[in-house]
Amino acid sequence: MAAIKALVIGLGMLIVLAMTVLGYGLYQKSQNPDFKFFDLSGKSAAPVSDAASDEPAPPSVTATPGRAFGEVSLDLPEAARVISASANANRLVLVIARDGQNPDLVAVVDMTTGAVLGRVKARP
Repeated sequence: MAAIKALVIGLGMLIVLAMTVLGYGLYQKSQNPDFKFFDLSGKSAAPVSDAASDEPAPPSVTATPGRAFGEVSLDLPEAARVISASANANRLVLVIARDGQNPDLVAVVDMTTGAVLGRVKARP
């Protein structure tokens, strides 16, 4: 009887732990769409140098190119022009004047896939 009780308590604790990890993962994914618990890309960690030096290593900046997605069409009129563009977390936000003068459209484009995520139209 004691063994069954210990088994039930142990499995209950595993369920609570799994639910906690799942909740944490969902929260992190809602804050950062690129969040992953494990890096499964197969890249190994940076090699450790055998020579010990007192100088700090300069920061390494490595540019990682995005996937090519071809041409993205926004289907705008001929007179339209982009008033401003800003990038934020793999999103490109374009403020567009469809008449060429007054900004009246905001388009959000995913820079990873090239998909137009949405448009916000302003009407007078």
